Amino acid sequence: MKQLIRNTIYGAALAVGLNFALPGTAAAHCDSVDGPVISEAKQALTSGDVTPLLKWVPAEDEAYIKTVFDKVYRVHRQGGDARAFADHHLFATLVEVHRAAEGAPFTGVKPAGGIDPAIAAADKALLQGDIDSLVAAITARFEQSVRERFDAAMQARALADDSVPEGREFVERYVQYVHYIEAVHAAVAAADDHAHENALTARTSVPGHAH
Repeated sequence: MKQLIRNTIYGAALAVGLNFALPGTAAAHCDSVDGPVISEAKQALTSGDVTPLLKWVPAEDEAYIKTVFDKVYRVHRQGGDARAFADHHLFATLVEVHRAAEGAPFTGVKPAGGIDPAIAAADKALLQGDIDSLVAAITARFEQSVRERFDAAMQARALADDSVPEGREFVERYVQYVHYIEAVHAAVAAADDHAHENALTARTSVPGHAH
């Protein structure tokens, strides 16, 4: 049960953008030069094997990516001034196709260094095969944030009836506190619904499964 609560808070914290380092919400990083898509594309150009890149695109786009890769790889091997241009063409094409499959617009390849800290930490945890440090960091940030809002609401509540301005101060603190909890709960509920839907789809797709 304790682990379930920790995982729930972790998922909610990510969903509401508790990135524990910089302000702002988490953004897509597949279009960044140091993101996983382009990083793998660089490795593919080194090895000459397009296969690892195909997982990033739908099956119907495999042939297109293979064609682009073959053309770019020939230029890449020759080196010279054209290499950088050809490599960028592959990166942009791969990211554009990947984002289109997600229903997201392509706004160009982004420079390195702009990945949200939360996403970078999530990628690092996956590469290291260890989620404990990330869970602890995000859980601590979530606890700090919710306690700060709770304390502010409690303090304002004690003075709420002293005057109209102080009453309004309480309402403001109360709204901030409740909306924060509401956002976390909505994120958890959405994640649970998505997981349930995926599990149901997996069960009903098994041949011979009773409906």
